[in-house]
Parts: sequence; C-alpha cells; structure tokens
Amino acid sequence: MIHNDLTFFTNEPERDLYSRFSKILKSNTQFFDILVGYFRTSGFFKMYEAMENVEKIRILVGLNVDKYTVKIIDKANSEIAYEAPTTKEAKDEFADSVENEFNHSETSLEIEQGVRTFIDWLKNGKMEMRMYVEAPIHAKVYIMRKDMEKVPDTYGSVITGSSNFSEAGLQNNLEFNVELKDSRDVQFALERFEELWAKGVPITEDYIEAVEKRTWLRNDITPYEIYLKTLYEFFKEEINSDKDLLADDLLPDGYMKLQYQIDAVVQAKKILEAYNGVFISDVVGLGKTYICAMLAKSLKKGRKLIICPPVLVDYWKDVLLEFDVAAEVESLGKLDSVLEKGVDKYKYVFIDEAHRFRNQGTESFSNLHKICYGKKVVLISATPINNYSSDIENQIYLFQPKHNSTIVGVKNLEGFFRELRSKEKKYTKGTQMYLDQVRANSEEIRDKILRHIMIRRTRGEIKEYYAEDLKRQGLTFPKLGTPEPIAYVFDDDTNIIFNETVEVIKNFKYSRYKPLVYLKDTKKYASLLAAQHNMGGFMKSILVKRLESSFFAFKNTLSRFAESYEKFINMYENGEVYISKKVDVYDLLDNGDDEKLMELVESESVMHFKSDEFDEKFIKDLKWDLTKLKYLIDMWKNITTDPKLEQFKTELKENDKLIGNKKIVFTESKETAEYLAGELVELFGERVIAYTGSSSLVLKSVIEDSFNPKFKHKNNDQFDVLITTDVLAEGINLHRANALINYDLPWNPTRIMQRVGRINRVGTEYEQIYVFNFFPTAQTSKHLPLKDRIMEKLQAFHDTLGEDFKYLSEEEEVSSQKLFNDLNMDLDADEESANPELAYLAIIRQIRDNDVSLFEKVKKLPKKAKTGRNSDKVTDEGTVSFIRKGYLKTFFLTENAETKQIPFMDAIEYIKCEPDEEKISVGKNYFNHYDANNEAFDYSLIEEEVITNSRPAVAGNDQKMVRTLRALLSIKSFTDDQEEKIKRMIEVWENGDIPAADTKAILKEIKTVSDGLQAFYKIESMLDDKYFEGRKRATNMIDGEKKEVILSCYMKGDAE
Repeated sequence: MIHNDLTFFTNEPERDLYSRFSKILKSNTQFFDILVGYFRTSGFFKMYEAMENVEKIRILVGLNVDKYTVKIIDKANSEIAYEAPTTKEAKDEFADSVENEFNHSETSLEIEQGVRTFIDWLKNGKMEMRMYVEAPIHAKVYIMRKDMEKVPDTYGSVITGSSNFSEAGLQNNLEFNVELKDSRDVQFALERFEELWAKGVPITEDYIEAVEKRTWLRNDITPYEIYLKTLYEFFKEEINSDKDLLADDLLPDGYMKLQYQIDAVVQAKKILEAYNGVFISDVVGLGKTYICAMLAKSLKKGRKLIICPPVLVDYWKDVLLEFDVAAEVESLGKLDSVLEKGVDKYKYVFIDEAHRFRNQGTESFSNLHKICYGKKVVLISATPINNYSSDIENQIYLFQPKHNSTIVGVKNLEGFFRELRSKEKKYTKGTQMYLDQVRANSEEIRDKILRHIMIRRTRGEIKEYYAEDLKRQGLTFPKLGTPEPIAYVFDDDTNIIFNETVEVIKNFKYSRYKPLVYLKDTKKYASLLAAQHNMGGFMKSILVKRLESSFFAFKNTLSRFAESYEKFINMYENGEVYISKKVDVYDLLDNGDDEKLMELVESESVMHFKSDEFDEKFIKDLKWDLTKLKYLIDMWKNITTDPKLEQFKTELKENDKLIGNKKIVFTESKETAEYLAGELVELFGERVIAYTGSSSLVLKSVIEDSFNPKFKHKNNDQFDVLITTDVLAEGINLHRANALINYDLPWNPTRIMQRVGRINRVGTEYEQIYVFNFFPTAQTSKHLPLKDRIMEKLQAFHDTLGEDFKYLSEEEEVSSQKLFNDLNMDLDADEESANPELAYLAIIRQIRDNDVSLFEKVKKLPKKAKTGRNSDKVTDEGTVSFIRKGYLKTFFLTENAETKQIPFMDAIEYIKCEPDEEKISVGKNYFNHYDANNEAFDYSLIEEEVITNSRPAVAGNDQKMVRTLRALLSIKSFTDDQEEKIKRMIEVWENGDIPAADTKAILKEIKTVSDGLQAFYKIESMLDDKYFEGRKRATNMIDGEKKEVILSCYMKGDAE
C-alpha cells in the first residue's frame, strides 16, 4: 500500500506554493511550524489572513551564515568550518536583516496593517520566533497539523523544497517544493523540528523591537526629531567639517584660525573633487583671498595658476609667499601669452574677479576656457551674478560641459538656463510679474545649481552662525548703516552752465570716435559697427562722469577732446585716415586716467582709409562736434569756483564723523584725485596723499604702512587722508580708516561694497564705519526736500545718457529713482546668499555639541521615518518627503492631489518646529502622498536626463556643428584616423565643451566651403588641440547609487 500522495509546487500558474498554503491553513490547521534559512516579513504579510484561525505558529530561522564561516586549513581535508556566533552577535545580525528588509520593502497601508497583526500575534503568544545558530540551516520545511477534534482522520502535511518564507519564495520565484501527507512523514519532520527548536535562541522580543524601533513602522517619532533628522541627513557630509584639523598646517604665524574660513576650505575641496570647479563667493571683506590661499596650500599635488586683474598681481604674489604656496600669478589681460607658454603643466586654475568673464561671446572668455579645460577651477568673486542668469551660466561652463554636466539633477545646463529665460520672456521687463519670475528663477538656480558648487556667506550669516568662534577670538564686525549724503549746491550761474552742458553732451555726435559708421561702404566692416557705436556711447559717458567728478577734471577732458578732434580733422583733410582697429571699451571702463584713455583711442594701428571713402556727412559732424567743444570750453572759463570742493572742506572741518580718524576718498578720475590732494594740503599738510593708476608700488607700500593694521608695528604712519581711484578698490586692506567718502557718484552701486570692503574687514578696531556720498543740487531748488533736489540732477544725467547708461552701471535697467535708492540703501542689509542653509547647519551642530544623546538618537532613526503634525501651511492634508540618490537630495510635496518638487528652504518651512511639539497619527492619505512623491522623484530623474546614458540634448550652433560633422562622416574619402577625429569632434560639441564664440567663428568659416575634406581641415585648424584630449570627467554623483526615501512629514491643516 502506498502511503504518500506526492504533490509538487513550482510557482508556475495554478501550482504556486502560496495558494496551496492558503488552502491548507484555512482547512482546520491548528499548528503551523516553519523551519527556514531566511525569513522575510513579506512572506508573513502574504499569508497572514490565511493564518488568522491557526492556534499556534512557531518560526525557526537560520542565520545569514556567510560572515560566520571561516576558512580553517586542515592538513587532512582542507575543510571549511563554521564558527557559531555568540547569542548577541546572532540577535544583532537578525535585527540588522529585519531593518534592511524594511528599508527596501514596499511602503503601504496594507503592509503596515499586516505587520501590526504579526506584532500583535508575537505579543499575545500566538506566534513565537527562535533562531538556530549552532549550524547553518539550508532546509525549508513547513509543518501543518490539523485540529484532530474537527478532522480526526487527517493528521496534517509537510511541505519541503526550495522556497524560503518570503513573497519571492511563495509566489514569484521558480521553485521546486513537494507536499507529504503521510502522518509518519509529518511526525518525522515534527520531531526533527522539536530538536532544533529546543536549541534555538528566542528572538520574538528582538523582532518586535527591530520592527517597532528600527523600521518605518516606528510610530513614536516626534515632529522635532524628524526636523533634526532632515538637517542631519541634508548636512551629513558637512556637519563635522568644523572639526577638521586642516587649518593647523595652512595658516602662517600670526593669523587667526577663523572657523568660517576653515569651513570654506574644507567644503571647497569637496566641491572641487566632485564637480571640477567651485565658486568662492563670500561677500566683500570676509577674506576670500586668504581662503583661496589656504585652499591652494591644502591641494598638495599639482601646479597652480592664479589669474587676476593687473592691479592684484603683486597682492596675490605677496599673499601666496606669506602662505608658502607655490603658484604662478598672471594678469587676466595676458591670457594670450599664458596660452602661448602652455598650460598643460597646471592642475588647478584660480580666477579672481571671475565675474569679468561672464560673457562667453568674447575672445577673453574663449582663451580662459582653453586654459581651464581639463583643469580644476576655482572662481573667486563677490558678485558672480550681476544681472542675468547667463552671468553665472557662462562661468560654470569654465569647468562643466554645457550639455553633459555632472551637477546632480541638471545634466543639460544649457537647456536648464534656456528654460528659465523662456519663462522670463513671457512677461514685459520691469513689470511685477517679470520681477517675480526673475526672483523665482534665481531661487531655482540657487537651489538646483549653486547649492552644489558655490560657497557664499553674508556678513550677517557669519555673525550669527559663527558667533561663538568670533567671540572667542575677540572679533566683531563694525556697523555700517546707511550712507550719508553730502549735497553741494550750484549757484544760479553755475546751474545754467551745467544744464546747458548736459544738453550739449546729449546732442553731441561723437563722430571722431565712430568713424566706420560714416563709411560709404559699411558692409565690409559690418562686424565692427556695433563696437564703433559703443565707443561713441562710451565717450559720452566719460564726459558725464568727468562733469560730475570735478569741474577741474571736466575742463581738462574738454580740452583733450578738442585737441583729439583737431588732430583728426587735420588728418582727414590731408586725405588719409588711420583708425584704431580694436579698442574694447569695456577694458577702459575702470580706467580713471584720461590721458591713457586717449592714447588707446587714438592708437593708429592698422586700419587705413582714404578720406574720400567716407560720406561727406563725416567731416560735417566732426566740425560740428569741435564747434560744440570749443563752445563748452569758452563757457566753462567763466566758472572759477568749485562748490563741491568747498562743501567737502566744510564737512572735513565740521562733521564730527570726519574729524580725527583716518579717511579714504574715492574718485573715478585720476585728475580729480591729484587736484583734491593739492587742495587739501592746507587742511592736512603732508598727511594727505593721492594714489592713482600711475603711482608707484613703493608709494602703495607706504600707504599700507599707514592704513593697514597689519603694518602698524613698522611705525611708518605718514598719511591720514588717502585720495584714490578704483585702483585701490580691491586687493588691499585699509581698515585703520573708518570713514569712506565717494567723491564721485558711484554709478555702479556694487562698487560701493567693493570700496567699503577695504575698511569693513574682520579685525577692524572700529565699531562704526561711516560712508558718505556726494550729490549735486541746484540753488533754484533749495525749497525742495533734499531727496527731490538730488533726484533732479540724477534725472538730468539719466536723460543725457539714455541707453549709454550701461557704460556706467552693470545694472540691467537703471532709473534715477533706483540709482538713488541703491546709493542710500542700508549697507548692513545682507546681500543675497547662496548658502542660506547655513542657519540650519548651525542648528544640527549645536545639537551635536550640546545634546549628544539626542544627536545619536536622530542619527539612528530608521530610513523612511515618518511623523505627523498639525500645520497651518496646508489647507487639508499634505506630505513632504525627503528623497536621496547619491549626492542628489530632493524634497517633494503632495497636497490637494498635486505633487511638486520644492527646494530645501521651502521644505524646511513645512518641517521645522519646536522641541515640545506633539505628534499626530498619519492620516489615511499618507501612503498615497508617499507614493506620489516617490513616483515624482523617479520621473524627475528621467525628465532631467540624469540617469540616462543617451546622447546629450544639443541646440543652437552646437547642434549645427554636430549635424555638419555627422554629414562629413558619410563621406567615404576620409582615412580611419580622420573618421575617429570627426567622431571626437562630435563628442566635444555634444558635450558642450566648445565656447560659443569659437563655434560661431568655425560655422562662419565653413559656411561657403562645399568640399567635405576642406571643411574638415578648416574645422581641425580652428579647433584647439586641447579639446581633442578631452576633459577629466568629474564623478557622476548619482549614477549607480540607490534611491533612499529618508523621511516624510505628514501634515494636517485646518480644513474649516
């Protein structure tokens, strides 16, 4: 007689183990014993309904034995022996495996309800769990015994085979299991189970604790703990950078170890490693040069190149010498020669005043791009963004390809910025909607890009978040307040002449400075016409600047203009005209030396014309301009007083804030500076000095002895009043002075901060710094309030310049009202920060330092942790989820069936709370919100092309080049080497490695070339060899990384 009825289960359709278990367990099963190597809660969740009426369930599990299997070399048989873990090790390993399972499990209400049932059964004794650790368990045995009172003729059955007690083992995997129904088989299996069970280690309590304390099912997490967990996970890489001992080797003797500077160095190194570039953009006066010197010193391997404005070359050399850093320093005006000498030897390039390279269409940008290509780049600027998002975009291209970036979340940089610009174009410039969109774009740029690659802290942030460090070192920042206006008054005669002069300047032709515009045939020089028009506008701005600066400088400028016109007319009438071919007016903007300016403008280099090549209107306009100049010169001969100077002398003698302490006077004119120094000798004797672009380095050194506290010990204090041009507006510390006077109107308000930065520095002994701005007013308007009197003259200047105002200010659109407001803004008001998160970094550091147990608790909160809170920020219900993939850290909010990504600063507004806030239970919609946030994250990765390896999205001229090169590949006459080169060319343009100006020039050259081979040779000759080498690709910080849902915060609003 055959006693066993064999039935096999393979998880194929209609033969899955789950269905068989369900059927047996529901059919009067009283006892269920499970012996498996691996137990997964997913298996229980799948089965818990079928087990509801089972009286007793016992689960005996094995252990992941890999880590406890050690090789013991036995000379006889070389066997691998198993070394049993201790009970504690076994329990810890089991708890870890439970935590890991829940970290990767589905997150749903159904699973939570199923697991809660499981926990209840463990607590009430219906279910018991033990672990067998004496030997590895590979068996999978399931013993089901029937209730003999209900089915006396059936003892039960045993199923054994390959399936573990998991969802995969029960239903998903292809398995091989057999069911034995013979009572003797069941009894045999039960006896063996009982033997092992008796030796098993109880783990019921361990399982309950693991689930309730170490998984997302934990339900006792408070809103405050979730808030701190958000900060901990968001800043995990930076929390302990303040404990880095790096600074001990980086600072010269006598320098204070300022924590905010050390943090910047540590953070900059990480960013540089991750993205091949970093912006050091702290506001003026926080010591960016010192931060960069320490950074350069900490980068042990690889040569460094510093590129900076000419006036800063010596300053950089001195600083690097003091910090014992080996680096070469070159002027940003000599990029051609840097390239000629070769740049392959450099690994790091530091660029000071990097915002000067914000226009990728210039030759200097193309040269700098070639220098930086394949290097690690440090961009130093207190004003990286001036007006347009493209300012920062173009600077990023110095270290990241346009279409294939490694900045997490934004693979196609050009596409990202193009999308932002298209949003702005929907609105009329200057309207509130336009300004709101610009602000929203700035926020998006900051959150998605700058947060990863820029270090920018404001003075207010440093004072607040590094207060303890500053206090410990006895450092304070002085107060600035609002600049004080000094109004000087034109008498009636002067005012008439001033108004007439403004009118003449407005209607002046500026013909001498834009001769190409008058050519009979302008087509040949079409590319130079815009520059010629610019030159005319620039010269107009020079006249306005000098008129406002000082009558003395203006009269000299008029004479110089007239002399220049007379020479030019004489040259024209002799039949020959020589024109300076290439003067970049933007290179002249900051040059206060009019003589040098005229030399540049009049430089008769290479362009030569016959007079008859010009329209006859040219000589008429030249003579008309000269007549007007002579008219102005004659008119100004009648002005012998200088109301501005007289008012200044009065202020110096009577204003308490200007009496006694050292003072710095800024002007934009060399002649005004020298004129003032001479005029103030009567008040200050030899204690007044002028310093301009033509002054010697020896004099600069003496000035530093008088104004830099660092050199106080030299006892070489010779001056109390320094009058200077913007040649000293950067790269020098002058904070023994506490008063700064802008003698000329600072047309570009950002320059005020540059100037103020000379005296508003860490380490000044003054509590208050005073800033003064001069404004012209008219006697005839004396009955008006001061603001209206000032506005009257500002408006006159504005009307005169029109669109040529751009040569005086970097602002996108400037009205006289805006200029007035900017010049009278509170200088203590914080500038925009790229790192407003600093406030929250400080909070988690305080927890680390002052509440170690809480810090430890927060650190150990489980993945997918959740809490609930009441909130006035949602109307009904909403959930914020923090989701991470590698370095990509994102926040998603679902509210009212709408899901969107939000920046950290918005997310933290939903999450932050006080320590005593009570939690509420998460609502029934929480899991729907969770799923929506999770799906939105996945979609965002696909949308941003972050995890795809497909060809980069290319547009514009880059796209034209790629199409041209692909067409060349179809020509069969190329050698295989040339074909490889074309493929490399396609790659660099697809990446977006080539500067816009270079691409434009190449397209222009090959436009008329019909022969494919000739086109190839033309492209090859114009494309710099560096681009064939390729850049060292920064590590993609998310590819290959697993997605992690860090936490979620459910919020219930007031629905009424």
